Amino acid sequence: MSYFYIFLTGGSVLVFLILQFDKQQRKRVNTLLKSTNNVQPLLMMRSLGEKLDRINTVLTANAYQVAMPDSTKQEIELMLKQTTSDYHKGHISMQVYHNKLSELLEKAGEK
Repeated sequence: MSYFYIFLTGGSVLVFLILQFDKQQRKRVNTLLKSTNNVQPLLMMRSLGEKLDRINTVLTANAYQVAMPDSTKQEIELMLKQTTSDYHKGHISMQVYHNKLSELLEKAGEK
């Protein structure tokens, strides 16, 4: 009968320790979620950078080729500046910015 009390006490201590560890982990996860709430998605940021590079490459490459009319090139440059300034000022979200850059790439002839 004495083994019963030993195992009961040991089991109770073990359950208590597991519950304390779980409480600590939940607290850590909640603080981590709160701190990363306003962080922009990294893959979206990388995609935006690649799209900007491709747009700039197309615009500079067409300076030496006759593939794109100057009016279209100037229109794309103006739209790019406007869209970029709107995003940096916080007027449009990252998703809208991403979509507008995609539209500019299509207009420039890139896909």
